[in-house]
Amino acid sequence: MLDSFARMERPEGADIEFVFCENDEESRVSDVVENFRSEVPEPVQLMLEPQKGIPFARNRVLAAALEQGFDFLTFVDDDEVVKPDWLVNLLSAMQARSLDLCGGPVEFTRPDDRLSPMQEAVFIHKTERSLKNITRREADAAANKDSRLNIYTNNWCVRIDAVRTHGLMFDEAMRYTGGSDTRFSRQMRSAGASIGWAPSAWVSEVLPRKRLTLSYYAGRARDQASNDVLIRQHSTIKTWIRATQRLTDALLNFLSVPVRGRKALVNAGFKFGMATGLLRATMGLKSRHYAPSHERLHVESR
Repeated sequence: MLDSFARMERPEGADIEFVFCENDEESRVSDVVENFRSEVPEPVQLMLEPQKGIPFARNRVLAAALEQGFDFLTFVDDDEVVKPDWLVNLLSAMQARSLDLCGGPVEFTRPDDRLSPMQEAVFIHKTERSLKNITRREADAAANKDSRLNIYTNNWCVRIDAVRTHGLMFDEAMRYTGGSDTRFSRQMRSAGASIGWAPSAWVSEVLPRKRLTLSYYAGRARDQASNDVLIRQHSTIKTWIRATQRLTDALLNFLSVPVRGRKALVNAGFKFGMATGLLRATMGLKSRHYAPSHERLHVESR
């Protein structure tokens, strides 16, 4: 990520500042950030947020942007690489369309390590779903219908004046569930903010092998389905109907495994995960996807 920041094109006339927030009680990356500081001409900040949970770290940076008078704030995940023209294209979309919140696409790539046949099947399933979603978002942007999209912090830009006007922050009650960026996006839309998509503002992410297992993939589908019910506040009846549909899909895919092989098995696991998440939501059970006990799945090294 840091190398891509150093190499990326700078938007003409923009004053850039890099802000890193470490979600820990003490810094473990100060040397890395110090090395990065020596490689770029812009100011570099490193701050700590000891309260565990992604929304706390996001809010720490958002509060700093408000306090320090930033015009725009961008977020990307720490395991991503930005394309050289990423920031130029993202800010261009924000300014050309007077957007308050904007997102861009993420390209998923294979890890250097050799994948097992099942991991390869999961990778293909995930990337195919992602590309379909990106295609739909590009079409929405072209038709000027992208105001309805949810914008995620893996490739994200917000106008700070809009945040100040609407008084929004990330929901810290979702510290372990994930989905606080989805809720933030929906709250921005409800407040009347202008939301859009920047199709040419690309970042990329290497998917590690440990997140390409069928158990992880199905578990992620479960947790996202639970969050969807929590955020959208769907009725129990509607949720049960959706769960039944997903269970049926899972069964049909499982029965087709002898013919369609691993592709059907992965799809069955994915649909079953979604069904499980929906049913859990009807019982008031929340995702624990980012709980400390799952940290090893989200942290590459310490």
